[in-house]
Amino acid sequence: MPEGLNAARVLMSDSLGFHIIFVMMSLTLPIMVLWFEAMAIRRKDKKLLGVAKFWSKLMTLIVVTGVLSGTIIALQMSLVWPGILQFGGEVIGLPFMFETYFFLIEAIFLGLYMTTWDRVKPWLHWFFGAMVFLGATGSAFVITSVNGWMNLPTGFDIVDGQFANVDVIGAMFSLTTAVTFFHSMPGYYVAAGLLLAGAYAVRLFLTKKRDLDSSKHKLDYFIIQKIMIFVAIATVFSGITADITGKYLAEHEPTKLAALELHYETQDNAPFIYGGVSDGNGGISGPYIAIPSALSILACNSPDCVVEGLDATPVDEQPPLYIHTLFDIKLALVGVIVATVLLYFVLKKWRPSMLKNKLLLGVFGFGISIVGIVVVELGWMMTEIGRQPWAVRGYVTTEEAFTKTHDVTQFGYLFPLAYVVLFVLTVWAVRVLVKREKRTKGGVL
Repeated sequence: MPEGLNAARVLMSDSLGFHIIFVMMSLTLPIMVLWFEAMAIRRKDKKLLGVAKFWSKLMTLIVVTGVLSGTIIALQMSLVWPGILQFGGEVIGLPFMFETYFFLIEAIFLGLYMTTWDRVKPWLHWFFGAMVFLGATGSAFVITSVNGWMNLPTGFDIVDGQFANVDVIGAMFSLTTAVTFFHSMPGYYVAAGLLLAGAYAVRLFLTKKRDLDSSKHKLDYFIIQKIMIFVAIATVFSGITADITGKYLAEHEPTKLAALELHYETQDNAPFIYGGVSDGNGGISGPYIAIPSALSILACNSPDCVVEGLDATPVDEQPPLYIHTLFDIKLALVGVIVATVLLYFVLKKWRPSMLKNKLLLGVFGFGISIVGIVVVELGWMMTEIGRQPWAVRGYVTTEEAFTKTHDVTQFGYLFPLAYVVLFVLTVWAVRVLVKREKRTKGGVL
């Protein structure tokens, strides 16, 4: 193993883990801003318009941070993992060009949106915001297509050791891209929505109990209610796409599914395993639950479905089996999210006074609101670690993609240092933004 390879893996995971937080916020905030601005226009409500204005400032700040953190990742890709594009740049280079175009759309219309508040007709201004959403979402799609291609390379043939019949459009709009994109987006919405609602819950938690019923905080409760509706819808779509993803993995990435489920032997009536860890000898140690035939039903809606096990893949091409534990943790946290959403609407209908309970506000604001972020992080960890030992599955191993001309241990520390600085500056900027909003006459905070 080349010196520094594991360090490079850690550095890349740190970078992606940091970047994805700002990605999910920059993809979700445009929707929330557009939604509240549309309500404000229809209702002619200045308070709702104030919420949209405040969120748009936060959105601009997050977009800037996301661009900077994404630039650092681009540097890492070229400096640390050049083997990926050296192999497949001819096939998968086009999405990087489209990513630039989508970013230009996002940046141009974000500038228009922020500088034309109250200066153009309301619905024209709203259109500018819609183009920000289009640019952000388009950028996410094309970058996701690169990751999808790494998981299931398509759009080319290898003839006499050379690329032939290259189909860059087919590679970009692959089944893997569609499945990954449409499963990850609702997850981002859930995570960002919970975080945003949690911020308002913290605000209410820090409010004196006698002031919770004051008219000053009616808007806070209204905002939380709307966000939770958004989260509930996104959670339903996330569940639907999770089922689709499971069926996709069973057919196209069976080794990853087998590792996630500690499914050792190819068989029908395959059980779904929750809990336990690999004992290193093809067995499971520790407490676990086996649901009969459930994995076969997940794979193709039939208990008679044959699900490929780890026995079909050479040991040196199997991913680390600890991703099963990551999957178990993710499932447990998803359960927490679903229970939270259900509890909110049950209380909203039958016990609305409980939504002002300090304990519930504190638990949600300081705890549950960040669960969605952890779920997204775990999801991407399973996606990337589950592809190992491949960088481009079936063609380029992670070791082969690693740089041959640099020692990452000499310059790699610069990446986490840059993220620490960026995180501190972002938190500071958000605090300044919030304090300024509180001081503004007629502000929403």
